[in-house]
Amino acid sequence: MASRDLREAQRLFEDVAVGQRYEQTQHPTRERVLAYIALAGIVDADGRITDLERSRTFGLERPLVPSQMTFNIVTRLVSDWTGTLGRIAHVDISYRRPIFHDDVLRCAVLVTDVEGDGEYEDQPEGAVHLDLSIHNERAEDAVLGTAIVLMPRRG
Repeated sequence: MASRDLREAQRLFEDVAVGQRYEQTQHPTRERVLAYIALAGIVDADGRITDLERSRTFGLERPLVPSQMTFNIVTRLVSDWTGTLGRIAHVDISYRRPIFHDDVLRCAVLVTDVEGDGEYEDQPEGAVHLDLSIHNERAEDAVLGTAIVLMPRRG
């Protein structure tokens, strides 16, 4: 029964079209960043990601969100869009501008291509190509990228 409920809430390949957009807001608070650093075992030798005063000596307005956490924000965005039965086949991102503790982030997925034939024709999944973006609260493109996800087909 649980798998049926899961399937009913799942985004399916046939329901995806070029131009569809999905957005969410993320807010990596200082507390969340510090908890992530502790859990991930990240060592901040120079203080850029944990210490306000030390980060300012590097010309930063606040401590940085570590790149690993930013990557996790991106993959969470994609997996939230695909649903639990979708699979991420490829992600490529470019870090363009800093993301600081307590930034409010506008994260977006844009469908750029839907590929049901060719390599995936006989597969139970179809490939969907996505553009990814994270804009920081200064309206800068902080992260840009692409992803390919495999979406379950209807039936």
